[in-house]
Amino acid sequence: PHPAYYRTLSKMAPCAMACHQPNQTTQTMNDEIAQHLQNHDVRPTAVRILTWKTLQAFDFAFSLSDLEGALPTVDKSTLFRALTLFVEHDLLHTLDDGTGEKKYCICSEHAHCDHEGQDTECGNCEGQHHHASCEHVHLTCTVCGKTYCLKEERIPQVHVPEGFVVQNIQYVIHGVCAKCRHYRKL
Repeated sequence: PHPAYYRTLSKMAPCAMACHQPNQTTQTMNDEIAQHLQNHDVRPTAVRILTWKTLQAFDFAFSLSDLEGALPTVDKSTLFRALTLFVEHDLLHTLDDGTGEKKYCICSEHAHCDHEGQDTECGNCEGQHHHASCEHVHLTCTVCGKTYCLKEERIPQVHVPEGFVVQNIQYVIHGVCAKCRHYRKL
């Protein structure tokens, strides 16, 4: 990785530094992340590599504040710029789950708009670049506020009137997650 990667890590807490000591596995992972970012025309800086590695560890749709909690030594504006760049380059998509915080989900690879069952842009998109992998169902827990992606569950196709241009498609189901049900004995 770029030398700035190690300078960023040196600012982290000692326990975080121990987790990020360069070894063959870490180096290979960083190289793979750097290549992935480059494949999406994103320059792989140290902070972007660290941010992407952290995002991959989330098992739920995450907010900027979730990312801040995971990377407390990285400036909030730096994280926001990285998230914005990842969205612009189709690495992430955004979601409004009704919690008041914008959430982000990692987009699956090589998926394109597939409204008609074809791997091509649909007529409703009118140049809007979005991915079929981003058009999946989300579950939001009304107790803890976490949102989970059901990537295997596609949003049902809805026929819109002629001339209407779809700009964003979201499908969010609100309920109580298993962890909160167990904790609250619901």
